[in-house]
Amino acid sequence: MIKIRHTGLVTNNLKSSLLFWTKYLKFKIKIEMNEDGNLIDKIMLYPNAKVKTYKLIDSNKMILELLYFKNPPKIKKNKIKPYTNGFTHISVTVKDLDKLYKFLRKKKIKFNSKPQLSSDGNVLMTYCRTPEGAFLELVQELKK
Repeated sequence: MIKIRHTGLVTNNLKSSLLFWTKYLKFKIKIEMNEDGNLIDKIMLYPNAKVKTYKLIDSNKMILELLYFKNPPKIKKNKIKPYTNGFTHISVTVKDLDKLYKFLRKKKIKFNSKPQLSSDGNVLMTYCRTPEGAFLELVQELKK
């Protein structure tokens, strides 16, 4: 493996997701595309898929891909918990977690807890829910 290329995140509310990731967390839109056809159908295992994608980039050049299905299949809501098997969250490093926590709470973002000091005392951290229902770990590295 060379590196992790990006993380994909499916949303059913594009407006809310773009607001959260670009305005609140300061990702920039790198690429916006409409995707459909044979390739996407095969990759997604979904015939006639019509997907709008946004590649978002942070200040460290990490990429998050938002996927919005224009014709989503009927499926039950995802019930992922922080302890579920498989991928459960992504984590981002922030400068001032207390300030961001207060800002996001005012924007009605749900958190599992207030920022907590890690066991080793090296970071402040907490989990919040993204508009897509995924868990996002917010971490502030502490200077020692």
